[in-house]
Amino acid sequence: MNPSFKPVLIVAFAEEENLGAGYLMSVLNREGIDVSMIDFRYDREEILAGIRRADPVVVGFSVIFEIHLDEFALLIRYLRKSGVCCHFTAGGQYASLCPEELFRLIPELDSIVRFEGENTFPELVQSLITGTNWRDVKNLAYQEDGRIIRTPLRSVQIDLDKFPFPARRLLREYVPGYRYASLIAGRGCIYNCSFCNTGEFYRQAGGPKKRIRRPEMVVEEMFRIYSEKGCRIFIFQDDDCPVKTAGGNEWIKSFCLELERRGLVNKVIWKINCRPDEIDAETFSMMKSHGLYLVFIGLEDGTDAGLRVLNKKMTVASALRGVSVLRELDIGFDYGMILFQPESSFKSLRESLRFLEEICSDGLVPITFLKLMPYFGTRVERELREAGRLRGQPGNFDYNFLAPALDACWEAVSDCFAEWLWGREGVVNLAKWARNYIAVIDHLGGAPGVSDRYRSLYRDTVIMSNRFLAEALNGLLDYYDSGDYLSDGEKRKEDIAIESARRHQLYAGTFKEMLDNLKDESWR
Repeated sequence: MNPSFKPVLIVAFAEEENLGAGYLMSVLNREGIDVSMIDFRYDREEILAGIRRADPVVVGFSVIFEIHLDEFALLIRYLRKSGVCCHFTAGGQYASLCPEELFRLIPELDSIVRFEGENTFPELVQSLITGTNWRDVKNLAYQEDGRIIRTPLRSVQIDLDKFPFPARRLLREYVPGYRYASLIAGRGCIYNCSFCNTGEFYRQAGGPKKRIRRPEMVVEEMFRIYSEKGCRIFIFQDDDCPVKTAGGNEWIKSFCLELERRGLVNKVIWKINCRPDEIDAETFSMMKSHGLYLVFIGLEDGTDAGLRVLNKKMTVASALRGVSVLRELDIGFDYGMILFQPESSFKSLRESLRFLEEICSDGLVPITFLKLMPYFGTRVERELREAGRLRGQPGNFDYNFLAPALDACWEAVSDCFAEWLWGREGVVNLAKWARNYIAVIDHLGGAPGVSDRYRSLYRDTVIMSNRFLAEALNGLLDYYDSGDYLSDGEKRKEDIAIESARRHQLYAGTFKEMLDNLKDESWR
């Protein structure tokens, strides 16, 4: 037998911890099945070599990002042409919700694991190892005589703590000297925002909208990772952390008390995602004293009308109150903002930009935003399709705005500020990492004077970069709204692009220098 033989090999994104793959690996290990994982970002030749070494009976592809469908298709086609003939299966949200489309795009797949795979995938693997009929496994889709067959759905595992903790490879450093781990307090979301498919995923799976783990089990997982791997930074990946539940704030209170009981207070820090209207001073003051250092909040729009269209079930006033509490408590925050949307107008863009300027005026966080993309299974995708506005192919769906001038404006914004807003070496990303470094020094470094030296420089630079970005964006909105771009060859856009490149070099350079200095080990 091949000494490197591993029955299962998973191909998944591993730039950050892939919790979905980690849970699958842990349940397979619990059943005595050896499994390995290869990073999808590797060269296809490396992936092929890894598969040949392992000689698996099944390769599972974690298709968690719709935008990478074409890359998965090319990889799988290459592997088949290179002689890999074992069972290929795929899982993830897109695979679960659109199996017919995925088989059309990647006919080389043998099966699709639909919805949560912790029970289905091990059963599929055991069937392939023992030679029984794998088509009898529940929660699968497969091709037969030109048709797509969906096997019956199994009951959803209600108690998430029945699953073993996810398998973890070597933890990466968040900042030099401090490793981080990702984890979840629960799965699902009780809300139904028009741009999100999480609700549709769990609705079709047949389970409750949201399941929450026991707080003592979440802390037990943190304690083990801290004790065994020296990890002190924890990133909760929940779409909406259970800050507020049907029982009020009892879950988060119990979680904080358990952190105390296990001796983790002042030893670990943690980040969550939540809604701004779930934030109150009493609860978040308690959370901060127990290690909360960063909150990601979904703002999404700066107008009440826009929030209604997105079905956010909140108001601008409630969002501002939440941000105000975080400021008062000196808790760092990031946010999501979908500035450009299918129904956007120049008026709504100006209103949301003014909202962003207010949120970011004090230099705590950089201005950033996205265009709403019509992901599969969302209300937005369905409405655009019904209106005949959806264009492109699966994985690359897009749409035109209601006015050609808005299309031209979005293109100009992307041309002028893509690297600034969304690039790895962009102003926004570098600013956030500088902020993260300062936060770690504050909470774990034991050298308060170090962070003080950089905090004012950080805020001054963010204020300057925000001011320029807001002025440039308002200038572009006025320019394209007026129609002047039609007659002058988009001269104004060219001028802004030149100045934005100069400013980007200046501000990004400041943050890079700050990060280089913060990486100095003298403060640890």
